[in-house]
Amino acid sequence: MAVKISIKGDKETNEYKDALALKQIFEKEFINKDTSGEILIISGATLFGQDVKDVDLIVLGNFENYSCKVKSKAEIGFYDNRKELELKERLIYINSFCFVIETKRQRAEDIQLNGIQLLVRYNDKLHDVTTQSEKQKYALMSFFKDRLDFTPYICNFIWFRNINWESIKQLLGNNENVLTKHNYLPNTFSLAFLFQLACVQSTPYNLTDKDGKPKGYSSFKCLKKSQVFDLKEMNSTFELFEKVQVGVGQLTRKKIEQITSKLLDNQQYAQAIGQKFIVISGRAGTGKTIKLLRIACDLAVSKGARCLILTYNHALVSDIKRTLALAEIPDGVDTYTVNISTLHKFFFELLIGFGIVKNELNPDADVKYIPNYLEKYNQYLEELYDYIDNGLIQEKEIQELMRSRHDKVAWDYILIDESQDWGDFEKSIIFRIFGKEKVIIADGVDQLVRTQKKCNWVRGLKPDIDFKKTNEKRGLRQEVNLVSFINAYAKELGIVWELEPKQELIGGKIIISTKDYSKELHQKEVKRCKEFGNTEYEMMFLVPPNLVNVVKGSGGEVRNFKLAEEFNQMGIKIWDSTSKDLRSQYVVDLTQHRLLQYESCRGLEGWTVICLHLDEFIKYKMETFTEQATEELVLESFQEKRDKFVYLWSLIPLTRAIDTLVITIKDKESKIGQTLRKVYEKNRDFVQWIE
Repeated sequence: MAVKISIKGDKETNEYKDALALKQIFEKEFINKDTSGEILIISGATLFGQDVKDVDLIVLGNFENYSCKVKSKAEIGFYDNRKELELKERLIYINSFCFVIETKRQRAEDIQLNGIQLLVRYNDKLHDVTTQSEKQKYALMSFFKDRLDFTPYICNFIWFRNINWESIKQLLGNNENVLTKHNYLPNTFSLAFLFQLACVQSTPYNLTDKDGKPKGYSSFKCLKKSQVFDLKEMNSTFELFEKVQVGVGQLTRKKIEQITSKLLDNQQYAQAIGQKFIVISGRAGTGKTIKLLRIACDLAVSKGARCLILTYNHALVSDIKRTLALAEIPDGVDTYTVNISTLHKFFFELLIGFGIVKNELNPDADVKYIPNYLEKYNQYLEELYDYIDNGLIQEKEIQELMRSRHDKVAWDYILIDESQDWGDFEKSIIFRIFGKEKVIIADGVDQLVRTQKKCNWVRGLKPDIDFKKTNEKRGLRQEVNLVSFINAYAKELGIVWELEPKQELIGGKIIISTKDYSKELHQKEVKRCKEFGNTEYEMMFLVPPNLVNVVKGSGGEVRNFKLAEEFNQMGIKIWDSTSKDLRSQYVVDLTQHRLLQYESCRGLEGWTVICLHLDEFIKYKMETFTEQATEELVLESFQEKRDKFVYLWSLIPLTRAIDTLVITIKDKESKIGQTLRKVYEKNRDFVQWIE
């Protein structure tokens, strides 16, 4: 009888070396013991599809006939009759276990304990490892649920590879409660020590005899009665990331190459980064979002910076998280990283961190939820701005926030996408907290979605002294024919819009159909998409609100694509981002097409983009338009303002495609239907009309 121990991972990494050291700890325990079982150690795991993706070590195992003596509590009984037994030395039989371990190589002097939060120093800043370890545990739970449809109980640990037990005890102090409740592993430890800490997180169960009296031993397991570990299946599950990496399409691969290439120092703005406020200005399709990503990745890799990209678009957050994962940009708290968040989520953290919003039931507890947050969002922002402006929040409070909520707030650089759509309070708060020289924005000029008033980021600033601005004029996304089509479409609608095509990007076609999207058309276009080295992911569907089901229930709204069953019958697999119950953070199945509402498409792109019922979306935008004060001295009627705003909006979905744009319309006699027909009549060589 023996225990088989397998290690998976890159042998050249520190994580693999840690896995080898852990294997030796296990092997030392099993010498001359009549124990059988199997252990799988995964080093440097990537939980592809999860919000937190990087995990140093994942350890799975099951035993037959292995026990150890540890100091632990235990439980007896079931459900309402369950009782906890006292803390004492017990004989524990270990049946199954699942551990996630964060390894650290900092010295003892670079570690601090602040209450229950363990902080480690990186780049002369303290970072919260406790929260990161907890996030990894829940990310692994979600990964198991997504991939295997079950979740074991997971224990999480922090392993200090360069700190002994005596140094950890000094850190913890003499408090016996703390000494028995932590999850810190010293450089060397016994298996009994490891399982004693595990028993703190998952209390062992003490069996009873027929009279109900506790037996002299307990059992520890991470699986429910009907569950079993198939380590071979789990091993293959963790290969998901490698499979997706190999199978990504040409478009995704090109994007990864773009964002991971180093900036050229002779570019007009490169040397000004970190010294001046940077503005990257240009219309849709000029590569602003990719440039932001490239700057962020270069700052992270070259300067060890922690960079945060802010946008209001949830779908763009999902897409960029996927790209960053495939580009293998780390997401740890004590390393360089690039992250992305919605601006609403980020300001939520600021409101809580500065104490603008408190937990009324328990003032000492953290706030998890703000009632009517989005409805009162501007009110909260104004209050936060007033705190800063009136001196109630000063540099001392800002630095304390950076320390206490560093994983959510403490960033070296803030990069803002579609900055023209921000509000003055949002802009002012970012400047006051981070400083203008640490902020980089992408300005989409006149494409407004959230508001009708363009945010002026450079008011009061001097060009080349306080800020550096680039003006992107060439279309870097779309092939020549698509640029020509959109320029012609804008001209027909009287919209000021002229994008210069990049002549090297030859080709491009447009299909306009007055029929419903068909199986035959789809098969033809997906074949073309693949012929150019792309996957289904690079073929994106956009839908108006009338194609989304909304069902209200006690648990809130449930949304999904109205034609999902029809698409399924046509063999079209979709990742329905209109649904709120998606568990994965982003697409992990390469055979799925992205499907999202028009409102969520800005910043995204696809080799082929299908705009379903475009005229219905334009109609919806016209009907829901509400005039706002813009402080502009322009004498325009309500209809003129509405038409300008909505028609500019319609250019956003039309500029998402790189090679092929498919548009379906319900009413060919509508204004948009007639406009598209005119453009087709003048460009029959690359525009196809299906009646």
